Amino acid sequence: MIEGFLGSVPVGDSQPVRLMGVINLSRESFYQGSVAGPHEALSLARAMKEEGADIIDLGAVSTAPGSPAISEAVERERLIPVLKDILDNLDIAVSVDTQRAEIARDALSHGAQCINDVSGLSDPKMAAYVAEYDGSLVIMASRERAGDLLHLNQIIPMLGKRTMAAVQAGVCPSRISVDPGIGKWIPEKTPDCDFAILDGMSRLRVLRRPVVAAISRKSFIGECLHEPDPFKRLAGTLAATAIAVYLGAHIVRTHDISASRDTVVLSKAIRGRPAFSADEELEVEVLSYLGQGVDLAETLSLTEVDEMGFGTLCKKGSFRILAVRGVSSMEAIIIKQEMLARGGDAAIPKLALRCDPRPEEVLIFGTVHQIAGLVKNLRGQPFRLSRLAERISEAIALIDSQKRYIYR
Repeated sequence: MIEGFLGSVPVGDSQPVRLMGVINLSRESFYQGSVAGPHEALSLARAMKEEGADIIDLGAVSTAPGSPAISEAVERERLIPVLKDILDNLDIAVSVDTQRAEIARDALSHGAQCINDVSGLSDPKMAAYVAEYDGSLVIMASRERAGDLLHLNQIIPMLGKRTMAAVQAGVCPSRISVDPGIGKWIPEKTPDCDFAILDGMSRLRVLRRPVVAAISRKSFIGECLHEPDPFKRLAGTLAATAIAVYLGAHIVRTHDISASRDTVVLSKAIRGRPAFSADEELEVEVLSYLGQGVDLAETLSLTEVDEMGFGTLCKKGSFRILAVRGVSSMEAIIIKQEMLARGGDAAIPKLALRCDPRPEEVLIFGTVHQIAGLVKNLRGQPFRLSRLAERISEAIALIDSQKRYIYR
């Protein structure tokens, strides 16, 4: 289960999708509807809170391609008075969108709870300053320039590397969220790139951190719908938002709080909660699955396979990847041996072979047929393996269960 905090706001699988309202103090912003002057920002923040915003994201430098360079002094002059005004008059968490560590430090010292860094920690001091104030951090996928990664095969490892660097600098892992960097940040970033990233959003779960979808009114929507005016991209934004949430986004960064609210609630309800089972010591989560028995049976029927083989073939043609957490080294070794004996496999920590006393995590790879055999054998095993068998059975059963869908 993915859980964390964005400032004081809990985020993750067990929480509602959180709405991050965008306020730009930079008149260079691509969408003028989000721009506020120093005397308008508080009113806009108050309106966003009343509409359902969980956090305000305040930025003083436009990151849109082609925007003019803004000095650190001007960024600070725009940002800090408005930040103080909002924090003094409104009870809401505030994130600051900045790439500069010194600006981040000033903002955190005045009460900002989160730093949204689209540069992916390009400033070497950024993570340490966030850690100094026990702040939250949103890391966007970037290598040399903001948003310059084009494919998830580049984005995922880079976010993993940057997350590890932030943790090593002292940032609490539960306070880190990730953003894949959708948008035309560089000329090479075409709508095709953005569509592929959005379509693969669920892959970001491997990072085990809450995911931010920052797609509001962006150019890929305009290019697809032949709508150059960002003011006319709301319908497209809501469609893309629904897909992002359904595929796993935990936080939606948006210019349109009221319009987005119902979209994210319904999309989260359809997404359901992960197939997950736990007791006081053991956890099992279904990380991925391919193939459903009924669907395969229909395909086999159309292929004119002998019905006598349906049952076995359906079990062999359905593949599952499970994460098992909290097991001992000996339990991990038994699980691997049992899976190997059935033609499947299990990945166990290398320290398990040295009988490390700490709880371990094991990844199980196998067909439904192989995992059913594992469960059957674990029920007669020592230690806590009989309990683990029940956790595995419950987690797998949840894949098709209506119990995953909680909308009330």
